[in-house]
Amino acid sequence: MSLINAYDESEEIVKAEMFTEGQKRLPEIAIVCFKTELIDFVENSEDFEEYSYALVCGDKIKIYKTEIEGKEVILYRTLMGAPATVGMMEELHSRGVQKFIIFGSCGELVNNLQKGAFIIPEEAYRDEGTSYHYVPDSEFIEVPTASKLAKIFEENNIKYELAKTWTTDALYKETKNKLKDRVDRGCKVVDMECSAIMAFAKNRGLEAYQFLYTDDTLAGDNWNLKTMKDDRSFMLKECLKIAFKIIEKI
Repeated sequence: MSLINAYDESEEIVKAEMFTEGQKRLPEIAIVCFKTELIDFVENSEDFEEYSYALVCGDKIKIYKTEIEGKEVILYRTLMGAPATVGMMEELHSRGVQKFIIFGSCGELVNNLQKGAFIIPEEAYRDEGTSYHYVPDSEFIEVPTASKLAKIFEENNIKYELAKTWTTDALYKETKNKLKDRVDRGCKVVDMECSAIMAFAKNRGLEAYQFLYTDDTLAGDNWNLKTMKDDRSFMLKECLKIAFKIIEKI
């Protein structure tokens, strides 16, 4: 059996609740980020309190709680890559989370993206392994929340662009031939989690809202870091504000 035939509807042997039994229950909505800079900000904010934690590979990942428009919300930093991100989502879902709002960086594949616009993925090319265990094989997976997210951005006058993303597991194997192929298939950006997140959400009957901002570009003759090494604290705070706007509408 190959990876693309990995989907199986029989009962799982190992379940997230086996690891989380007895742990503190969590609110329905979670904000998911990837950067420690945002956690540093949240730790010093009076609006957030340290509420719980998740154990990941022996490390404690802190979980913070706040309230937005009368809704209790948690925030945590996930790890990079589809397996780690989905694994954490599984465990937090087993503790009560039903809606995930995820934001992180992506790489540009083309030069014609709107300057300063956030990216809302509408489809993700499945070049990672995790998604094939959650939904049957397909080239792309649709992002069912994209249109709702776009409407929220429009209502709040936030600049965005709908785009297909290439989700890959292999950060250091983004080759020139693959790049050309993914662009030919309509992808404008590359990330490492989107297709797996959407497959997980579909399989478990959850809502996942994801938006991205560009950090680097593969569109030229050579890779360009662009803003990857810059202080991204301002951008992350803007993403958090957007997450709050999303929570008001879901």
